[in-house]
Amino acid sequence: MTKRTIIALGIATLMAVASWAQGVKPLPTLHVEGRWLVDQHGNHVVLHGVMDTPNAWFNNGRWGWNYDTDGRNRCINYFEKLFAGLEEAKCDVFRLHLDPAWTNDPNKQSDGKESGEADISRFSLTRLKSYLRTLYFPIARRAMNHGMYVVVRPPGVCPGNLKVGDYYQDYLMTVWDTFTKNDSILRYPGQISIELANEPVSLKNAQGEDDPRALHDYFQPIVDRIRANGFTGIIWVPGTGWQANYSSYAVHPIEGYNIGYAVHDYCGWYGCSDDTPDPANKIRQFHNQVPVVDAAPVIITEVDWSPKKEGTGHYNEHGDWVESNWGTWATGSTSKWGKAYKALLDHYGNISMTLSGTSCLIDVDTLINTKRVVPAFDGYPEACGKACMDWYAEYWQTDWPHADDEPQDESPEHLTATLLTASTETAELMVGGSTVVPLTATYADGHQREVTGLATFSSNAPDIVDVRGGSFLVALSEGNARISATYTDPVGNELKQTIGVRSTFFPFGADHINTSLFANGTYDEQTHTFRPGQWGQMGWEYAAGADMSGYKYLVIKLGATSSSSHLNIFTSGSIWGECHSTADFGQKRQIIVNLQTAKYTNDTAKKGQPLDTHGIRIVAFWGTGSQSIKVTDIYLTNNDDYSPTSVITPMIGEEDDSPFAEETPDALLYDLQGRPQLQTASPGIYIHKGRKIRGR
Repeated sequence: MTKRTIIALGIATLMAVASWAQGVKPLPTLHVEGRWLVDQHGNHVVLHGVMDTPNAWFNNGRWGWNYDTDGRNRCINYFEKLFAGLEEAKCDVFRLHLDPAWTNDPNKQSDGKESGEADISRFSLTRLKSYLRTLYFPIARRAMNHGMYVVVRPPGVCPGNLKVGDYYQDYLMTVWDTFTKNDSILRYPGQISIELANEPVSLKNAQGEDDPRALHDYFQPIVDRIRANGFTGIIWVPGTGWQANYSSYAVHPIEGYNIGYAVHDYCGWYGCSDDTPDPANKIRQFHNQVPVVDAAPVIITEVDWSPKKEGTGHYNEHGDWVESNWGTWATGSTSKWGKAYKALLDHYGNISMTLSGTSCLIDVDTLINTKRVVPAFDGYPEACGKACMDWYAEYWQTDWPHADDEPQDESPEHLTATLLTASTETAELMVGGSTVVPLTATYADGHQREVTGLATFSSNAPDIVDVRGGSFLVALSEGNARISATYTDPVGNELKQTIGVRSTFFPFGADHINTSLFANGTYDEQTHTFRPGQWGQMGWEYAAGADMSGYKYLVIKLGATSSSSHLNIFTSGSIWGECHSTADFGQKRQIIVNLQTAKYTNDTAKKGQPLDTHGIRIVAFWGTGSQSIKVTDIYLTNNDDYSPTSVITPMIGEEDDSPFAEETPDALLYDLQGRPQLQTASPGIYIHKGRKIRGR
């Protein structure tokens, strides 16, 4: 065999492997490491597919209309045909709805308390057990046979108002307890995953109050039951607002392993539509609402779009009238909204997706009648069918799972980590917020791998900065902490890294300032200068609420301002909600807000009542658009002379091995708020190389 022939055969082999890509069978096993879905070898995996439901109405009667034994068999055969087409369309994930058309008892009367699929009063546990065995799992198995992982959602949708301990939580507990006791399901934990609920809207604590712990307290017990039953697969956790709000999980994440988050995205959500298609703003707003994308894999389990089309309209899931489009829930176009949506996927790299239906991707009737796979909506490129068929073909070649038994490089050099690096050695957090600091391991053969999800983290001051959900660093109160990260490589070598974290209510980093609470303002991080847009507001948002009740005063020190500027303190998540407003700043250089006597000032039902400082949501500067507000400092204090309250815990703890102790120049000190000072600073207590000292 000539050298040229060998090279040609090698190229042909590589091309064959590339074309096969995610078509590996049997399906490789997936699990979660940090913010990634990974296979058994640690390769990142991102999935793309569709959702569908075994329901005669939604399936347009293509397998009939009867929910009997014959109908069940024809339904299964129908999905076998769909899966053959979806495999050709490069789908590798299928979201399966345990449709209540089968689990509801047809002989039972509804209690009328809820309507549609939110009505679970006819639910039959006996029917769930039966059809899990004879319908749902057979459909799932056929999807897997065609190279698709299966995400399973429970029967129906959430009622509008949930609270911890309610009947619907019991219902979900029953569904998933039954599901994860099924022997067939337990055999495929690396291929079948669970989406805990569909579209919670509003969720409150057991007392019926808004509470940042409510989402955690609602779903954590269900996760715990699933694990107790022995199911080890991935669990996808929903958020509120029709699966668009996950901010509280950044402080109270679901605990455990193999946890991801299931999100929905439609045109008009996350500040993005055909009228406002800015990709950067879409990415920014998505991160504000879904901050867990930094620490866990995300799957968008419902998304679709098509532009307007002459004809009648329809009502969307929120009850809003939507002009007619090509047949999707959402109205938008690929070149505008779709471009921003794809930018979001590519920016984060760990977001999987399923379109809202098989008919959003391919023309189902053409598939059934001719066995040809063509894009939905006549292949119109401005609709999601054609766009996603193109995207899926592109994604098919990347981030795909390798066979469980595929040989891997097991050389000592490949397995031995020599260096552990954090993305930053210092971090600044806003009280009530969180962050994830990625870790990268460098191995003896030179290759690198992100190992955040494989490391363990601990805090020397957990009352100030705690570690939750494996890798979330959560700021609980003002002060400073040292985070220790430890990674153990496959051959047992232990590497450590330390991260200094400052926690404050009012960080001045640009990432913490929302410049467009109303109108578009600008912020200069170097000079701490706020320039609100016309009649605009900008400042700090506390997604999970910030408890400032332990302080007497909020103090603002100003370098420059104008007479018309003032400060607003909101206790709701909207600038149209209840708030306390200060008087105009005028020419003052120090503004004092007495938090113990402050009252609501805007025209709401709470006007004149004491300001509730237990859950501050927004602190914002207001301006006319013609002035700058230069802030030299803003802080909370209990001192009646309005000086800063001392923070006892130093920025880096007392350990001499802190990175700050090793690298901070001798000329630098930190004050008790963690701010760098010169040694010529005024008398007082300072931090130097991890220890408290007295300034001269």
